[in-house]
Parts: sequence; C-alpha cells; structure tokens
Amino acid sequence: MLFEKIIKSADLKRLNCAFEVKNLKTGEKISYNENTVVPSASLIKIPVMMKIIELVKEGSLSLKQRITVTDEVKVPFSILTLMESGNSYTLKDIITLMIVQSDNTAANMLIDIAGMNDVNDYIKKLGLKNTVLQRKMMDSKAREEGRENKTTAADMVKFFEQIYKDAESGSPYGMLMKNILTAQLDNSVMRLYIPDSTIIAHKTGDLDGISHDAGIVYLPGINYIFCALTWNAPNNNLARDTIGKISKTVYDYFTRF
Repeated sequence: MLFEKIIKSADLKRLNCAFEVKNLKTGEKISYNENTVVPSASLIKIPVMMKIIELVKEGSLSLKQRITVTDEVKVPFSILTLMESGNSYTLKDIITLMIVQSDNTAANMLIDIAGMNDVNDYIKKLGLKNTVLQRKMMDSKAREEGRENKTTAADMVKFFEQIYKDAESGSPYGMLMKNILTAQLDNSVMRLYIPDSTIIAHKTGDLDGISHDAGIVYLPGINYIFCALTWNAPNNNLARDTIGKISKTVYDYFTRF
C-alpha cells in the first residue's frame, strides 16, 4: 500500500527516481530502483565523514586538532572559501561544515586527510559495492574524464543504518554524527512538506538535474530511514519537490495512527 502511494505521489514521467525506506523497528523495507548506480552528488560526504570519525575513534586523529585553510584548497560553494585564508578550525568544525553547509572546501580537506583510497576501502569494509569516491568536490576535469562519485539508494540506507546503530548503542562517535546530521541546514528536500518539529538526521546532494536526500527520521514510537535519489530532471526544483512529496507520503504513512 505504501509503495503504491509513493509511486502515485511522484511524477516519474519527468525524471528518474530511486528510493528506499526502512522501518527501523521491524526491519521492513520498500524500494524502487534501489540498486541503480547514480552520481552521488554531496551524499558521498557521508562515507567521508564516517571514515574520518573511524580515524578519530582509533586515535589517529583528534576532533580538537586544528586545520589551516589556505588559498590552494579553496573551491566554490564553500563558506570556508569566503573566509580569510590562514584561519584554522578544529577537525570537528570542518566535519560540521561539510555536512550542515555541504561545504566543498571542507570536504576536500577531509578527503586529503582520510585518503581517497582509504575512504573507498572503508566503504568496501561495510560490504557496499556500489558506492565509490573517485574525485574531489568541484573537480570538473575529473568529471569530464568520467571519474564520478557514485552511490545507490540501498547503499545510502546502509550507511545511515550504521550511524543509527552506533548512536543507539550510546557511542559518543555515533551520537556526534547524529547530532551533526540533525543540524543540517538544507530543508528544501525531504523536509519540504513535513512538520518543522520533526527530528531528521540527514544529508542532501545536488548537481544539475540531480537532487538527493537521505537520513533518519525520528518519530514517537518508530524511526525510519528514508532515501530518495533523482536524476535526469528537467530542473532541480522539480527534483526537490518530487522528493518532498515522496517524503510526505512516507511520513503520513508512519504517523497515520
């Protein structure tokens, strides 16, 4: 019943879409094109964060260590690019900016710290085969050469399920990731048509004709993971609106009683 309602709410004739919803209480899932590999946009910042946090947990990094931003690392769509060069920020600050503002300079700095190959090894360690980090943010040359960051709806649900389990276990690192994701500032996608008071730990991603959103929705008595990916959209407003409508359909289903 929920699947049919989602399909009805989405204008799938005008764009491509994939989604997966997992009930964290029962483990039940509904999916559509969940294993279709698509450009990840900024959703790739989720495994980057997870790998950095793993290094913090191991003691290789410290959340309090300071990182200096230089002219050489600055790229567009970044708060750090607008700030004065030579300033330093804690590792925690850089992670937070990468997630809540989707700061591309912050993401590239963290990719350098973690190592692109090591991020991909971490993804493989989680048993995920369809997500890959192949370029830094705003690297147009790499995109032209076909080196694109990719993921699937199914993989993104598994990333968020790992974060959920870590937070629920009481891990301070899991709680840190949950808190950062909950502070997400982009509310134009899965939050579009649901109450502002709803607690959601999520991450958005956009490129031309592409809009994604994935995260954990916390409701009284039940929590669920929501991921929707759209691509080949005639415009991003349609893509965001489509995800917003799907999200509202899922929210209404879980709050119907």
